[in-house]
Amino acid sequence: MKQYHVISAKNFGYESELGDETYDYFVFPSNKFSQSDVMSLFVSITKYTWKNNNEYPYTAYEYMGTQYCSDLYGKQYYQIIYNGLFDEDNVPYIP
Repeated sequence: MKQYHVISAKNFGYESELGDETYDYFVFPSNKFSQSDVMSLFVSITKYTWKNNNEYPYTAYEYMGTQYCSDLYGKQYYQIIYNGLFDEDNVPYIP
């Protein structure tokens, strides 16, 4: 039975405004990618936000992926979550 790594990537914005698009989901076959390979596809970058006339840095993540999910290449995310390794019959529903 095939197994897949599942990643949830949280989009920027307020959850109430994003609705069902709060997260993008990535599914990678475990026979081609290890967990560390999958996580390394999301590169940490420093971004800045302004508050009370001061600039504050924070860490964001940019997808620098492969042929899998290539339409999201270069997209930036607020948070990356490794959901685990799933059998093909148990991969969580991906909207």
